[in-house]
Amino acid sequence: MLDNKTAYKTWAPTDAVWSEWAKPVLFIRPPDTDWIAITEPRIEYVTAAERHTMLILDLPEIQGVEEGLSLARMGYRPVPLYNGVRSPQRLAAMVQVEALVKALFRGAEELGGIGLSPDAPPVFLLDANRMNGHGMKPGMFDNRWCVLPQDMPSASFLRKQGIERIILRTDAIQQDLTHVLKRYQEQGITIYHSRSGEVPGEAVIVKPSKFKSIGYRLKAMAGLVRNSAGGFGGKIPEPTSSSGMG
Repeated sequence: MLDNKTAYKTWAPTDAVWSEWAKPVLFIRPPDTDWIAITEPRIEYVTAAERHTMLILDLPEIQGVEEGLSLARMGYRPVPLYNGVRSPQRLAAMVQVEALVKALFRGAEELGGIGLSPDAPPVFLLDANRMNGHGMKPGMFDNRWCVLPQDMPSASFLRKQGIERIILRTDAIQQDLTHVLKRYQEQGITIYHSRSGEVPGEAVIVKPSKFKSIGYRLKAMAGLVRNSAGGFGGKIPEPTSSSGMG
């Protein structure tokens, strides 16, 4: 198994245009084993890498890694944006990422042999389960997270790289992502949406609530727990009790 630094640098090599947006938090602690069954699916919503096209995969669990590897073989550079920290051992996590960590380390071995160009067009990988934590209770590890506009390249940077259109591969467009996509659309970048891997159709992104407002970041992060190592994740505190004599 690759060590954590080598695995991360395989996904985010220093000479690649898009590496500065890759998130390192799931590479901090290697899994006990990188064995996991990875199935690289057949891609039908694109036929080849196109310099003017950027992809976003907002898929659950390891599906983004699997499709990202398939797209890498077509010439796209997969960029992991997973930003929820792994739970410390024996502490139940709200968002399950153990399989995702294994897939990233196992996938690094595959990705390293593909030989992508440093300026290959990007495919950004997100976890559709990032805000789906349930059963919150004291003692659990809250690693829910959201995507903010600064987590992804600006429209002006995309244009400098020749990106003219974005294909979003997801079943449902999540609210946090609309704040990113609407900015792109307002700057003239065309957004296409592929559900279930079907041929993408042009999408109109509805302006979300608090779009470009000063308070949006605070509202989006309300209730989420920042981690000292980066990303999101922390133990939900146990309730305190006090007693006294009147």
